[in-house]
Amino acid sequence: MMVVGAIALAANVTCLLLLAKHRDGGIHMRASWIFSTNDVIANVSVIVSGLLVALLGSRFPDLVIGLAISLLVIRGGIRILREARASRGSISAGADSRAP
Repeated sequence: MMVVGAIALAANVTCLLLLAKHRDGGIHMRASWIFSTNDVIANVSVIVSGLLVALLGSRFPDLVIGLAISLLVIRGGIRILREARASRGSISAGADSRAP
């Protein structure tokens, strides 16, 4: 679990580096940035969870961290929906101001 988490972490950090200069672009780029950031956090959490499970001999850390990751993903999704709604509103307002 920790090895796969570390490989995924390397891949997601690479994606973040590629996305960094575009993170304030269109909503699709901001969404990609949010998802990739959440993926990095989740990857680190999976590694920490694996260490804690191995050290403590309990599944409890895995359950707690899994719940935290699910809340992080939900929060990211809500943030993207809000930004998309705001972006759509600003586009509509711009179109209305150009109407004769």
